[in-house]
Amino acid sequence: MTNPAAVLDRVVTALDQLLGADALMSLTDAERRVLLSTAGEVMRRVEATIIETVATGDPVDLPNGAGCRNVNELLQRTLRVDSRGAARFVKAGKVVRRDVDFTSGESLPARWPVLRRVMLDGAVGTDGLLAATGPIESAGDRIGATDARRAPRVRRQLVGRCSGR
Repeated sequence: MTNPAAVLDRVVTALDQLLGADALMSLTDAERRVLLSTAGEVMRRVEATIIETVATGDPVDLPNGAGCRNVNELLQRTLRVDSRGAARFVKAGKVVRRDVDFTSGESLPARWPVLRRVMLDGAVGTDGLLAATGPIESAGDRIGATDARRAPRVRRQLVGRCSGR
């Protein structure tokens, strides 16, 4: 398997070349729209990489190995984001985290497996992931597992009624 950090290093190098060559100055409006769409694809994949890295790492060992108190501080230092931005990635990581079965050692499904899949596919970014799960996650124990699983279907039905579909 290719080293994930090396893959991202190549992406950074390619972006540096693109930005350093004044190549964007000569784009047509149509080319700019395509570039913006592609940049969105890249951005969602980078967010998914950050979230999946957080979700698959040990929440104690990962930051401690870098001399940080917690994952939030680690993300602030490594991503150069503020506490609020780091907290969003930590929260998203908890939503898609796959725990390990104690007896078999196998990865269990994520709390929101379909949202994890569409995040990894680049169809939804951090904002969409948190918007889709936030209200139910914030309800905590006040909402049962059965109702939580039904929530996306109920939400779609309500939106359909409100929009006349």
